[in-house]
Amino acid sequence: MTLPAEAPRLDVALALQRIVTVFWQDFAAIVVVGFVMVTLPGVLLALAGTHAGSTIVATFGGMLRVLYVVIVTHGVLARLSGQPLAPRAFVRAGFAASPRGLNVALLIGAVTVLAMVGLLLAGLAGPPALAIRAAIVAVGFACAVLLITAVPVALVERRTPFPALGRAAALTRGNRGRIAVVLGGFALTVVPARLVVAATVYGLGASAAHVAAVDGGMTLASPGLWLLALFDLLAWGVGAVVPGVVFAGLVGSGAPVK
Repeated sequence: MTLPAEAPRLDVALALQRIVTVFWQDFAAIVVVGFVMVTLPGVLLALAGTHAGSTIVATFGGMLRVLYVVIVTHGVLARLSGQPLAPRAFVRAGFAASPRGLNVALLIGAVTVLAMVGLLLAGLAGPPALAIRAAIVAVGFACAVLLITAVPVALVERRTPFPALGRAAALTRGNRGRIAVVLGGFALTVVPARLVVAATVYGLGASAAHVAAVDGGMTLASPGLWLLALFDLLAWGVGAVVPGVVFAGLVGSGAPVK
């Protein structure tokens, strides 16, 4: 299915409201799938630490998170097109449709990993490290604004990765400032909350050595492990709703996905 080339003006307030509303309406499916695809791999990785096999767990967990975003995006698009899915159908239909969006999501995920590696390497740059990290974050945010609709485009219009990226860039034209406000609102909610959770688990102003020591001593019975895991589950769940909501706002919510 091909949608009109020109996107209407994105209603920022409506988009932010829909993110919360859709997350709540599909809470059961989003959380259950998220527990399997986000929480369990995250817990396993935390317990693995730097031991043998942790890289495999991290890679597999990253791929599951990408698939999770595709599945949730499909369910969000279905709801916003007037075809809400019950939890089981949400999962089944999302898995069935995932090959259409998974390639472009994996491509974006691979670039994100490279950006994260860049942030780590920037720490070795000495005094310019802060400026380098700020530049990487700024470029990453700009790319997120530009390509936020890539997965929905791949699902609805059945485009291959690079055409989907191009179509996403064209679809966001004229609305990028408003999309930036939506993503900024999400970030300004998640980042402070993550800092509060970290302060609760590690203590306020904890050093990197202390954080590493606490992480190394965590077991399945550690409350801090599950508090961090619960936060990640909710953050990923809400974040996975965003692409579908923005896409629906740009095309007038009238794009059925099958």
